[in-house]
Amino acid sequence: MKNKYTFLMIPPDHGQTKQFQVTRKGRQLIISGICSICLLFVGMFSFNLYLSKTVGAQEAQLAAVEELKQENLAKDQEIAQLKAQSQQVVKDIATMQELELRLTSILKIDPDKSSAFSTTSNTSIASSTLSRGSTTPTTPTTPAPTISDPEQISRELKLLENYYALAVENQEEIDHTPSILPLKVDFDIASEFGYRRNPFGGWSKEFHNGVDMPCDYGTEVYATASGVVTVSTYDRVYGRVLEIDHGQGIETIYAHNSRLLFKEGDKIEKGELIAYSGNSGRSTGSHLHYGARINGVTVDPLQFTDFTKEQ
Repeated sequence: MKNKYTFLMIPPDHGQTKQFQVTRKGRQLIISGICSICLLFVGMFSFNLYLSKTVGAQEAQLAAVEELKQENLAKDQEIAQLKAQSQQVVKDIATMQELELRLTSILKIDPDKSSAFSTTSNTSIASSTLSRGSTTPTTPTTPAPTISDPEQISRELKLLENYYALAVENQEEIDHTPSILPLKVDFDIASEFGYRRNPFGGWSKEFHNGVDMPCDYGTEVYATASGVVTVSTYDRVYGRVLEIDHGQGIETIYAHNSRLLFKEGDKIEKGELIAYSGNSGRSTGSHLHYGARINGVTVDPLQFTDFTKEQ
């Protein structure tokens, strides 16, 4: 019995006692089994902890992936919206350019010198002016809207549409208003409207009833408004002079020309070539004397053209 262990099981009610005998080798097997079961439970517990942490990490990753999906969906919607806006802007700009060409045709503005749009990538809005003898583009006072500013483009389009509708409605009056310059070349005013020193010498002053526009001999002269030629003759002061009645009491005068292309009674269209500049009559050099009258009263002719294109 040295190598055996005896286990007694005594019931609490003093029933029959049961006895088990286990050899040393059996005891080792039982202990090994108990240790194995403990290790199994410990392993299962550890594995459950590992699975719990892994599942938690994966859930966080899944949540992050889902969040990224939602962000990507929002970005896709934003890109689609921007694309639609961009397409609308391009369409609006094309419409604006077409309307501007129609307006320049009605107003007889040179589109090469008064284009409101640039073909560069930022699609900036430029500005030009028809000032006293200048057709040089000026810098806009407000920031130029870009293709990334569809609301501004839309406002500009509506404004241009209103301008065009107004121009069409008043086309007859516009055609008979001398709102363009008689020369298409660049020049500086040599003598403005009003009193000036006598250009033929001395210190005396004289009233100059127009503006003098220096230009090369034979430069093309254009009618600043539609009308009927009332004077086409040679005058000892004005030289070869042409006068046009535009109606509503408005008349314009073109003097010191080298050649006249129309006679009295001829009808003239706004922007039509009517003469070639020269040095005829009382003149100190090749230039165009341009004057105007309203109801017979001499006025500064540039009051009709001294405005910016936006105005």
